[in-house]
Amino acid sequence: MTALFPGMDPWLESPLHWGDFHNSFAAELRNQLNSELPAPYYAKLEMRPEIGVVFDSDRRKFSHEVLISDEEISHYFVEIRDARQNHRLVTLIEILSPSNKRPGPDRVAYERKQYEILGSDAHLIEIDLLRSGERVLSNASLAAQIDHLAEGRPYVVLINRARNLESNQWRSKTQVFAVGLRELLPVIPIPLGPGVPEPTLDLQYIFHRVYDAGPYRRGAVDYRQPPDPPLGAEDALWAQHILRSAGVLRDEPLSA
Repeated sequence: MTALFPGMDPWLESPLHWGDFHNSFAAELRNQLNSELPAPYYAKLEMRPEIGVVFDSDRRKFSHEVLISDEEISHYFVEIRDARQNHRLVTLIEILSPSNKRPGPDRVAYERKQYEILGSDAHLIEIDLLRSGERVLSNASLAAQIDHLAEGRPYVVLINRARNLESNQWRSKTQVFAVGLRELLPVIPIPLGPGVPEPTLDLQYIFHRVYDAGPYRRGAVDYRQPPDPPLGAEDALWAQHILRSAGVLRDEPLSA
């Protein structure tokens, strides 16, 4: 079914829906990349569990209590590799999860991985489609740049290009895409090997593919309830207007 909002759907940020959306989005990223990447590059899914975090399907919330009956949470990420260079990692694409943006072992593990990739000859693309939590940024200069660019724009995509080992030049300034709630998700470049033209990836198209194939308009998401995290007053009124126009809401406001 067609997506309701022009860009990101804030209802999908809820812990109830994020895991399904995150992994579906990563899988569709992989699919689109493999239709665009030139030989010898290919994209593949990899998976990692969140450290010390489980999802209690009975209580329907995230929990740090590890119970035998609980379901372990795992998230996908995407790797682009070069088949002609012993399957070398060329580009890593990460979709940030809630546990990456709050204090704890999963954030520490992500920061360690981020540091490792930024010090290597691989590119790093970080996609943050979550309004809540503290961003995972590599340095204070980048944090200041994003604070300026992303004011009022909660969603951020970072393109960190690798250093050129042949010239020993360190990676160039990070490319930042900051996106507001009412804006389309960006079309981003995908850096590959030196001198290789960069294909592009339309994140909004990928979002629509995921949403259309997903359970979100089939009753999985209760749009009568406020999103989690909630919207500000102006954005909440804007969202109500969209939901009413689509016939999802009647005249009553969102429940408190």
